[in-house]
Amino acid sequence: MSIYSRLKLRSRRFGTDTSGSMPTEGVMAFTFLIWWYIASFQFFDAYRQKNINLKGAYTVADMISRETDMLDHTYIDGLNTVFDYLTFSNKPTWVRVSSVYWDETESVNKIAWSYATGSHQVHDNTSILTKTNQIPVMPKGDTVIVVETFMAYEPIFSIGLAARWYDTFITTRPRFASQVVFEGMGSPDADYFPDVPPDPNPQS
Repeated sequence: MSIYSRLKLRSRRFGTDTSGSMPTEGVMAFTFLIWWYIASFQFFDAYRQKNINLKGAYTVADMISRETDMLDHTYIDGLNTVFDYLTFSNKPTWVRVSSVYWDETESVNKIAWSYATGSHQVHDNTSILTKTNQIPVMPKGDTVIVVETFMAYEPIFSIGLAARWYDTFITTRPRFASQVVFEGMGSPDADYFPDVPPDPNPQS
């Protein structure tokens, strides 16, 4: 009998063999079940934390949209603290808030002001162009508040997931004015923001 025939015969016997070892199969099945349980718990925790992050970000954005007084650094730093409280975060987080308007002359979105907690990078007229597809169309004289939150996430178990940053990008329209004003932003362009008072203490 040739080697090929022997291999074919052995393969056929192996395929029809119903004998086995219950302890061995039990250990294999138990190992798989433990892995499946841990992986399910890990993925559930990751999605849960991402959902909490999104809810916290919407809360912060809604708070800013209701403001009629001038914001300052202390206010937005405080919102970062509120975000930490809402998300039960024990990992690093930071928040970036920007006021964006549509420049009809150049047909691009532009930054009226931007502030980020923790000395992180703020938006400028160049960087905001990369977010154009996420910003709604605005008429002249209107603005949107862009709230971005960033939360470090470290999985409990290293099963299919690695440490990452959860980030959100939320746009919301100011509720009671055409623009939310930030300290030091200078005097607004009356053609774009007719009902926003100028900064009483503009930066020199």
